[in-house]
Amino acid sequence: MNELIKLRQKKIRQKLRYLQLELMEAKIIYKNSLQKFHKDFSGDIKDQPKSEEKVDTKDPYEEIQTDVSEDTMKKVYRKVANKTHPDKKGGNEEMFKIAAKAKKNNDFGQLLEMADELEIDIELSNELIDEMNKQCNAVVNNINTIKTTTAWTWAHCHPKEREGLRQYIISTITPPKDLTDKKTKN
Repeated sequence: MNELIKLRQKKIRQKLRYLQLELMEAKIIYKNSLQKFHKDFSGDIKDQPKSEEKVDTKDPYEEIQTDVSEDTMKKVYRKVANKTHPDKKGGNEEMFKIAAKAKKNNDFGQLLEMADELEIDIELSNELIDEMNKQCNAVVNNINTIKTTTAWTWAHCHPKEREGLRQYIISTITPPKDLTDKKTKN
């Protein structure tokens, strides 16, 4: 039975590794798409009324919305943190920071990857396999969310659809004319 658990865990780890790479790729493409979107719409956006609110520059897709239990996440994080803590002999401050960020962003796959790299033994169990499956689902959801953003859609739309999409986007970012007229009168 232990052999079967090992095989299942190995399969799901491979799947999670692949999905982690897919997520990294999607984030890079999203960043490039966002730059293209801002470049293509900068003339349309700069005419917008300025908001007094500060702009949030945090990457909204950094954190993974996962169902992995907090206990499981903590357990793996503690093992990685214990081995990488800068105050420990052989500790690595950079890896420690990466592990802390992974925990903060619910990136269970990154923590498992670090555990593998550091040759930290993670207990084999059906529960761990279930947790890795949950993380796989969360990563897929994150990728799909990124791919539904306006910037991604704009960067990947067919040239024939571009003008119609441009008009739609402008209509969503431009306040109605009567609203801007009222503001200038006050």
